Amino acid sequence: MDMISDMPDCILLHILSFLPTKTAFLTTVLSRRWTHLCHHLQHLHFDQNQFRNHNTWSDFSAKKRFLAIVNWILSRHNPPPIRTFRLTCDLNRQSDEYTAEWFIRKVLGPNLGELNLQLSSICCSDPKVAIPNSVFSCTSLVTLRLIGGHIRIPSPSAPSCRYHLPSLKTLELSNVEISVGILEEILSHCTALETLILGYVRQTLVKVQLSICCPSLKSLHFQSFYGDDLRLLVIDTPSLKRLDIPVELWLHEIRVRNLHNVEEARINITKQSFVLEFLVELCRIRILELGSSVFDCLPEVPPHRIPEFTCLHTLELTVMWCLDTRYIMNMLQKCPMLKLLAIVFSISLPIMDPDPSPKWEHPVKVPTCLASHLQVIKIKRYFESRDDRDFFAYVLQHGLVLESLDLQVDHTRSKRFPEELSLLPRSSKACQINFCWISY
Repeated sequence: MDMISDMPDCILLHILSFLPTKTAFLTTVLSRRWTHLCHHLQHLHFDQNQFRNHNTWSDFSAKKRFLAIVNWILSRHNPPPIRTFRLTCDLNRQSDEYTAEWFIRKVLGPNLGELNLQLSSICCSDPKVAIPNSVFSCTSLVTLRLIGGHIRIPSPSAPSCRYHLPSLKTLELSNVEISVGILEEILSHCTALETLILGYVRQTLVKVQLSICCPSLKSLHFQSFYGDDLRLLVIDTPSLKRLDIPVELWLHEIRVRNLHNVEEARINITKQSFVLEFLVELCRIRILELGSSVFDCLPEVPPHRIPEFTCLHTLELTVMWCLDTRYIMNMLQKCPMLKLLAIVFSISLPIMDPDPSPKWEHPVKVPTCLASHLQVIKIKRYFESRDDRDFFAYVLQHGLVLESLDLQVDHTRSKRFPEELSLLPRSSKACQINFCWISY
């Protein structure tokens, strides 16, 4: 303890910055010096769950006391300015919204680098926390996360209010309300933005267009996004490296361009034309994951319409309840450099035996990757069918550099299957067949 007390204030403040704010303030019982230090903290992290005492507090009193503690700490905070502010809590009354807005204005300053607000509510009606326009002109802000159903991003209060976020690298908006056109306006002034995460964003008008045109953007992730109000989505991001498009993204029309630098993508949308548009743009991708929604439409596409992925080394295909060998082999034909193939069954709890796999069709040509590059095949949550035997026999026969075939198999299925599979001839002497029995 004496050794710690001999340290200068700057080092002690640095140590306290790694602790939750509640834990840091518990050190005030040691001496007045620690009380003085805590009022100079530059990194504040408040989580309502960490302040709740389940033995003595009701939900209402817990939230009321939590907000009072945050208010007390911010009211007594001394320079230097705050660098990080994270707030996670529930807001159910109008006074709570006003309090949260005061918190935001209090922490805004020339050194604020991270603002992370996760504000939820049982009640979905107005009012909502209105994020001050000054947040979007904070030149020091590097990370901005606004999450929860109780947040509203209003239009600029005056023509003189301009967005300017030259340092912002990470922006996350999830379940927030925003005026039409404001998101695009904000993005146009984020000249250093690298990561964009968009959850469900409610716009005040329907049948709108969203254009994501960020030259600096490297990672784009959609979560549960727009409903039927999004008429057109345009993605134009020449520096993008990672892309995540989930099944919840319902669109009337999509246009993508300049995705030639994307290295990793997860695509899980249902419309065939949208899937093909993405795949054509992602022809130089290295890691590709195609979800179960893609399985609903892509196997019906003629093979000549699927582009060739000359740089792809990892491919994950999610299938439904059967091993669609035609779909798998068509994709292998398009991936000459593939090293790892993962096949994931999305139906993990079948009530009855799954439908048999489509009848095996012997390929006219051995896929290039199978004969020269494919080293690992992983099959997850597999429910074996006797119709799959020809597929495994073909893979083991033509997989000249195959090192392992790994299968997760339901423990209720036949125990003879591993023995039958292990007896199949293999062209690769190094190939190991590994089984993992799983239960649900």
